[in-house]
Amino acid sequence: MILHSAKSGARYNCLPPGMHPRGLNLEQAAAFVGLSKSGYNKGRQMGDYPGPTLPGRRYDIRLLQAAMDRLSGIQGNDGSTPLEQWRATRARSATGH
Repeated sequence: MILHSAKSGARYNCLPPGMHPRGLNLEQAAAFVGLSKSGYNKGRQMGDYPGPTLPGRRYDIRLLQAAMDRLSGIQGNDGSTPLEQWRATRARSATGH
């Protein structure tokens, strides 16, 4: 994953190889989800992506990953995985509900 920009590249050089910052700026957050900054902001207004939640108006990479999981169907809107959803459906049908 490339997270360097002209303004912030030097700041991340102190991290060990393979370690990435958890807090991203808007440009990095948009790139992480594959959008332009304006596309990310539009998605954020629609509720698809989180706003900045960390100090310095940083976007939490874990929240971005959760949003991508939800949008791709890997995780349900209630936070459950497809396996958990299947188990719940099976348990309901076994009890007749």
